[in-house]
Amino acid sequence: MKVKKNEKEKITVKGTYSIHIDGFDWGCGTSKIVLALDHLLDKVSAEDFNVTETKQTTDWTKAPQFPVIEATFSRQILAAYLCDKSGNKTAHPSKNVALELYVSPEEGSPLLFSMTTMMNSWSHPYYLTITKSDAAKLTSNGIEVTAIAIDQAFTHRTTSADIFKTDVFEAEDHVKYAYAYYEPKTASDTLVVWLHGLGEGGTKQTDAFVTILANKVTALAGREFQETLGNAYILAPQCPTYWMDQDGKATNFSGGAIHADGTSFYMASLTELIDNYQEKCGASKVIIAGCSNGGYMTLLLAMAHGQKYDAYVPICEAVPDSVISDEQIAVLAQVPLFFIYSKDDTTVDPTLHEMPTIKRIKAAGAKNLHVSTTEHVIDLSGKIKDAKGNPYQYNGHWSWIYFDNNDAKCDECQMRVWEWMAKQVK
Repeated sequence: MKVKKNEKEKITVKGTYSIHIDGFDWGCGTSKIVLALDHLLDKVSAEDFNVTETKQTTDWTKAPQFPVIEATFSRQILAAYLCDKSGNKTAHPSKNVALELYVSPEEGSPLLFSMTTMMNSWSHPYYLTITKSDAAKLTSNGIEVTAIAIDQAFTHRTTSADIFKTDVFEAEDHVKYAYAYYEPKTASDTLVVWLHGLGEGGTKQTDAFVTILANKVTALAGREFQETLGNAYILAPQCPTYWMDQDGKATNFSGGAIHADGTSFYMASLTELIDNYQEKCGASKVIIAGCSNGGYMTLLLAMAHGQKYDAYVPICEAVPDSVISDEQIAVLAQVPLFFIYSKDDTTVDPTLHEMPTIKRIKAAGAKNLHVSTTEHVIDLSGKIKDAKGNPYQYNGHWSWIYFDNNDAKCDECQMRVWEWMAKQVK
């Protein structure tokens, strides 16, 4: 009996892979990988591959230490298709294969959040293991593929934040900032400054992309935000430690908490960076927005500089009302403010922060004060659900999600935050 060529010849396909990271409401996740192989594949399906992810992660089951461990997780493949080198789908046999992966608030993040530092950093190690499934029937030019051997380390990384550029700035007091910035295609008269939360500080790293991907800051460079604002430059500085730091040495951070006194070591240097970038981009209008630690710094800038900037959006801000003087309240009453917070925030208690402060600002005759409050922070997109099929409920502190999606609306007039911002600069 004559044996056909494709019945006796079998091959092992070797290759490398790259990863793509997208920003989501809860942070970021590796959503796509592209394989670069040494043989053409005739066709592929999601069932042909297995993917596992190995990374550092916090062991949330071991309180109160919450140690960092290395663990491996299975990743769900949503789709597989032949593509070109850039990951664009093709109908022809190819040496490149794209695998789209499922991501959620619990899985797929290449970042590590440490309970020791209370900050995010890139996981080291971080790699994916891609193998051929037992049920796969892959062929290359009609010849059976018996195994796939993919190098462990990814060759390169792309992200949804790649539309931003990065740079470094050194202030007169020698404080150095890594920062990311976005330049609109059409020149703009508006600059929006985003101030990150504690988790995106630079104590253990200098990577401004962490400030954009750990929260969905990429939304500010998106079509809807840019059209609403009439184009805007975006500046996202990375604090060398955290904005609530009083001496630049993190000495007021102990016992897992920051003891805030309403000051910041970074006030002068941050102002200098904003002024420098404003001059560089040529914008005459400036809006300051920030969450948590960044909301703290947003309110500090408002109290220190008042109408120097055109509007302020403090989100789950962390300035204790007890440290705000009546003179500072008088300043806040004169500037455009849009507070955003959730009543179930257990990280920054609204009864000690936003609620009494807002009450005092109103009593001082606020000129342009808007407040968006919610009972909880839940997914409003309909895409993320819990195990029971209900809208996913996030930590009550994460009210920046409503800012990122323009879901924050003024309790009284129902104006959305992005539209309010646009109104302040037009």
